Amino acid sequence: MAVDITTELWTLYIAAIIGIGNIALLLGLFYIYWQNYKEIKSKFNLGLIFFASFLLLQSIFLTLSILFHGGFNQGMGLLLAINNLILFIALSVLLKITI
Repeated sequence: MAVDITTELWTLYIAAIIGIGNIALLLGLFYIYWQNYKEIKSKFNLGLIFFASFLLLQSIFLTLSILFHGGFNQGMGLLLAINNLILFIALSVLLKITI
């Protein structure tokens, strides 16, 4: 099934914008977890820092791939946008229950 190049570009742009939002949410979570760790010195908070760090790295690499390499293959824009949207919703919920 052929994908219109204009639609593909728009979905990649949307995926990149949502990816940048994911990075911002993860930076916020990392900051909160770091502040909690400095205050409490809990292994649980340290685990949350590692969790947020790995998700942050994944989001950075995926967003950079979308921005500079146009995603992975033609037709992947919609899948990347949906993936980033699901992650954005999950991170928003996590941030809401963390604060």
